[in-house]
Amino acid sequence: MSRRVRVAPELAGPAGLVLAAAAEIEAPEDPQRWRDAAVLRAVENTWAAGDLVSVGALATGYDALLLYVPAEVGGALILQPVGNAERRHRGAFSTPSVYADSLARRAIPALPGELPKIVDPACGAGNLLRAALSRLLSLGVAPDDAIGALHGVDADPIAVSLCRSALAADLSLAGRPTEPAELERQVLAGDGLSGATPRQEAAGAGLTWHEAFPSVLDVEGAVPEPVTGWRGGFDVVVANPPWERLKVHARDWGGAIPTGLRDRRAGTARALRDAGRHPLTGAGELNAYLPFVETCWRLLAPHGRAALLVPAGIASDRSAARLLEALCTAGALGRLHLIEPRGPIFAGVSGRVGVAVVELRGGPAGEAGEGATTEVAVGLAGPEQPPGERAWNLPAHLLRVLNPNTATAPLFASATDASIVTEAHRRTPVLLRRDPATASPLDDPWKLRLVTPLHMTRDARHFRTAPGEGLVPLWEAKHCAMLDPNGGTATAPRYWVPLEVVQERYGDLCARGWLAGYRNVSTTVAPRTLLPTPLPVVAVGNSLPLISAERLPLLLAAMSTLPVDYLLRQKHAGANVNFFKLEQVPVPPPEAYDQPSPWHDGTIADWVLTRFARAVVWSPDLEGLAAELGIELPTAEPDREQIALARAELDAAHAVLLGFDRVELTHLIGTFTALRRQDETRHGDFATSTRILEAYDRLKPV
Repeated sequence: MSRRVRVAPELAGPAGLVLAAAAEIEAPEDPQRWRDAAVLRAVENTWAAGDLVSVGALATGYDALLLYVPAEVGGALILQPVGNAERRHRGAFSTPSVYADSLARRAIPALPGELPKIVDPACGAGNLLRAALSRLLSLGVAPDDAIGALHGVDADPIAVSLCRSALAADLSLAGRPTEPAELERQVLAGDGLSGATPRQEAAGAGLTWHEAFPSVLDVEGAVPEPVTGWRGGFDVVVANPPWERLKVHARDWGGAIPTGLRDRRAGTARALRDAGRHPLTGAGELNAYLPFVETCWRLLAPHGRAALLVPAGIASDRSAARLLEALCTAGALGRLHLIEPRGPIFAGVSGRVGVAVVELRGGPAGEAGEGATTEVAVGLAGPEQPPGERAWNLPAHLLRVLNPNTATAPLFASATDASIVTEAHRRTPVLLRRDPATASPLDDPWKLRLVTPLHMTRDARHFRTAPGEGLVPLWEAKHCAMLDPNGGTATAPRYWVPLEVVQERYGDLCARGWLAGYRNVSTTVAPRTLLPTPLPVVAVGNSLPLISAERLPLLLAAMSTLPVDYLLRQKHAGANVNFFKLEQVPVPPPEAYDQPSPWHDGTIADWVLTRFARAVVWSPDLEGLAAELGIELPTAEPDREQIALARAELDAAHAVLLGFDRVELTHLIGTFTALRRQDETRHGDFATSTRILEAYDRLKPV
């Protein structure tokens, strides 16, 4: 068959080889199958031509090839873009070489004596196994021996074929002529999550690990892994598993959901929940990376090592908490390095997606390291950056001190932050403490309620695009700023909602005559992370969760301060300030404000509420708040200097209430680097810091 082939310049190299191979194949009806067949044919062609370098390049470029399918256009054969759906479906995001090499070095720092047995349970086209092979060769392992060390599993048979071919090509180039068929018993196609184990029946059509690799996982006399019953284990595990949520939402896929994906994912989720093989991660709305991390740990020999590349959420997401706590308690979590890259790590994936490099030492059958701690470092630019002063040690018991409800990891940027925040938690209770087993409140001094108001999608049927009788405006996070319901980037509401709908959803809060909320879309690189505000009685969107408490003005004053914001930042990653993060922030309890004020006659609460009234940016529809504070509703134009001074005094007072000395306060203010830059642009210096420290010097205990 002869076709004219047209290759765009940006698709040269592996894409050109695939396109040329596609021209040799009778086109099936499914263009995805055509592309897959062309990939395999391209490997055959390059192998037959002795072009082993191109074999490796086809494997490295596999994830990019999934963005295209062959198509006949204008009498020529081209590769036509088809979007990211198939690539996401297969979890094909090749590990960049700098990360692959780093993981291999971390997992194989030196040869342990005997040749290590190495596995990647989500190997894809083989980037990590190839990096592990390169590491073995660099340590002096002969290629004849290295071939027996490598094992891999992946659900995508095309990727598995590429992996075998690429490893065979690398071994051949290293001087050990190898055919891909020699790796057929070591690199297997199969679902590494849902197969049977010695202690669980198969809940899906997955790989039976101990039957696939009996010399590693069915070793007579070896101590069984406690959950699966596997006996033995791999000496080295490397992995960059799929990061996809198993529940398929059309909005996440732009409507382009691959055929059958929803049913397959639902089946996998049921298998993970039902089989009992993933007791730490097989619950809730599953993301595939978490059961893969649990599988990596259970595959590990008692004295083995693992190095994994996973989302940064493993540190702070509630869904990861049980796994994280188990790893720390077992002494198995050696390092947790969170990386904030300066650009995208994976082609086609946002550069805002942070990653974590996780190092494990010893599987569940090993002895827990007595007194073992985890080295944590946050904010590294890449996997090879030395952590230096960013590194601090996390003992297992500290998880429940710093995040008592969830046991998620704190995210300190330095050992200094770790020390400051740990002591703050020991002095001051969190906003709402829950029973870790039942999530019911154990200590709720503020009588707190956090309320999700109207959902911008599910409740859209109630929204109107113009004002009218019986309608109230809909407030969103973008309308608000710090203690300022009208200070956001948008000045006018987009929608109006019937008041009866508002009364039905949160009428008990409206009865107060005003509302309070906070912007839940915020990051730790913004000038401020926690942005609470009073609100009139309006409809509220889900980006602005509502807060209720018996002494709400006092709580709002505390939440508006820089010291409380700093404490929140130590447990926040991503873009959403979730309820569970806010509940675990140390905040002085109400009785702390009922003590006699050292700064004037009356109580500390009287003093704080006076400053709070000056710190609010008032509008005519906040009569309810003014009445609760016992003041006349301010009608004059906001005095920005007075507001700034009042906020600085609130900051300083809460530094005192939380027990921070001047050195600690200076440090925590300095961590707000975007706030510093904002001040320097506006004022020429860090005016916020100067005001707070001057106020602290006036208020500090003698």
